[in-house]
Amino acid sequence: MRPLAFDRVPLGVRHRVPTEASGRRGAASAGGSRASGSAAIGRDTPLPFRGLSVEPAPCAAGVGGYPACFGTSGAITSYTPRNGRTERIATGLPSVINDFSVLGQHDIDASHGRTFVVFGLGEEMSTRKGLSPAARGLAQTGTIDRNGRLRPVGDLLAFEERYNPHRVDVNANAYGITRVPGGTLVAEAGGNDILWVSSDSGSVRILALMPDQVIDGSPSESVPSAIVRGPDGAFCISEYGGEPTQMGKARIWRSCPVETDRRDERVHRIIDLTFDRQGRILVLEPAEQGFDSPDRTGRLVRIEHNGKRTVLAREGLEHPGGVTVAPNDGIHPTNRTTSLGEANGQLLRLRPGRS
Repeated sequence: MRPLAFDRVPLGVRHRVPTEASGRRGAASAGGSRASGSAAIGRDTPLPFRGLSVEPAPCAAGVGGYPACFGTSGAITSYTPRNGRTERIATGLPSVINDFSVLGQHDIDASHGRTFVVFGLGEEMSTRKGLSPAARGLAQTGTIDRNGRLRPVGDLLAFEERYNPHRVDVNANAYGITRVPGGTLVAEAGGNDILWVSSDSGSVRILALMPDQVIDGSPSESVPSAIVRGPDGAFCISEYGGEPTQMGKARIWRSCPVETDRRDERVHRIIDLTFDRQGRILVLEPAEQGFDSPDRTGRLVRIEHNGKRTVLAREGLEHPGGVTVAPNDGIHPTNRTTSLGEANGQLLRLRPGRS
């Protein structure tokens, strides 16, 4: 196999963060963990990616007493592979920063002419109410209209506080969204479940509770990170790898869409996955050695039809956050999605030919 290398797609977009921001941001970028969208339809259709920032704004007490501070500098930028055009299609989206991470818009599905988004939070209702009326979009699904305005649709935090299917704590921090007839499916990393949200009424119901693992005699949470539809119409669900996190224990599940069965492809923490044009799974790991390691190197792995794993890229990936496949078969991961301040986030293009 020929070696793969990266081209950086010029975007002219830079993260802006408050100077007092501190702490490890985990899997979340500044308001958008992956800064990359789901694959769009059509060769001339822009590929939306997530890239936003946080500015100083109202703060409220968060989980554990840590302050959570609100910002409205989130944005969505589209990139069209055919002509290299980039365009901001939404600004002013909500995000929040605390001592551990920056959260906000975590995923996007722009297929079939409509833009659906999902926002994380990782806090309780009292925190969201204490931030700002404009923070209402956090821990919700929503749509972006043609003028770039956000319309909240399904309140995931209200559902979590009322039902709390995984009874460890109240935590609404969704990471993945995919459109289905009549609504969207959501991978709720905080609640450890898969939810369905009606696009008309905004009603939320649970489809699957993701089971814990028992590792060395102790339970480890699932933390579902992404959900995508496969070529056969079934859905694949990735896990971040447990909470507390465990190296090499992430799982990929196949769901149709309620009954869930485990696949045997085990890799490290998974932040995103998609399919290439041959129907093979592409798995993105944000940190091959874990976020506690000073080594920021991520990894992009392709799982062949026979289960064999092929590492497509490692060098040059620094805390990547999302991956999508363009209509021209180009593979586009996002890069540096946890950098605070000094480093630009990047949209990369994977190509053969150079090491």
